[in-house]
Amino acid sequence: MTLVAAVLVSFAALLVAGGEACNNVPSMTSYDACLKLSNTTERWHALCRETLLNAPATAELTVYALVATRLARQRYRNAVAEMDQMLGTGKLPAGEKAAVDHCKAKYGEAGRLMAGVADQLFARDFSRVRQEYIDAQVAVGSCQDGLWAYRGLPVVAMVTADYDLTMVSYLLGALIVGR
Repeated sequence: MTLVAAVLVSFAALLVAGGEACNNVPSMTSYDACLKLSNTTERWHALCRETLLNAPATAELTVYALVATRLARQRYRNAVAEMDQMLGTGKLPAGEKAAVDHCKAKYGEAGRLMAGVADQLFARDFSRVRQEYIDAQVAVGSCQDGLWAYRGLPVVAMVTADYDLTMVSYLLGALIVGR
């Protein structure tokens, strides 16, 4: 288990052990949460299972949403560091540089939104969670769209994976707050 995963699982366990259950938020196995999330799509089910691999086997849905949200935030930080490296070389053509700069800004926005989601999940205040998940998805999607013309860049696969993780985070949250 990676250090990040260990910290996330420990944090999630603290949330469950240290606090009261959220009103009207069910507990279930991570497998069942992923089944509910994905309906009939095997791809989303598999990605959800991978995302929750180190999460508690049975927990309140809030824990699973928090684990996925925290993983997404960590991935955003890693992506920004990689983008900084790409930009730091000074070797990107103007169009590619503009696309990566745009992504960096959008990842910053998505990171701030997911931080808000995590804070709200922890506080059990779901009033803005749904919209902030959607806004984070739109931000990462905007980055992905901006890279369309530059599919040869090494950052494209990372952004695609991050978009998918953002969607899994949103879909886990949607089990609590609705779509």
